Amino acid sequence: MTRQLGKMKVITSVMQAAEFIVNEWPGTDSEKLDVAKHALVKCYDGEMSPGVARMAFVEAAREADIYVEAAGRPVTTGKLEKWRKEKVSRRVI
Repeated sequence: MTRQLGKMKVITSVMQAAEFIVNEWPGTDSEKLDVAKHALVKCYDGEMSPGVARMAFVEAAREADIYVEAAGRPVTTGKLEKWRKEKVSRRVI
């Protein structure tokens, strides 16, 4: 992500995303940008997960026609198939 054509910028933290919005964001405000700003502040304060803030930032960037090469997110670890575990049933006696 960058204003310069052909240049990529890697953003890996809430602070970097906020700095990018403040210093390098092209265009005008939009509803998705406002949501992303709010999400980044909430995440920085510990009131929102980084994943949710990231999704809001990526959506705002795409709306502003900023190319985003979003890395694939790992599969959640809560699935039984992944670890080939069986759910243990517990009986009350």
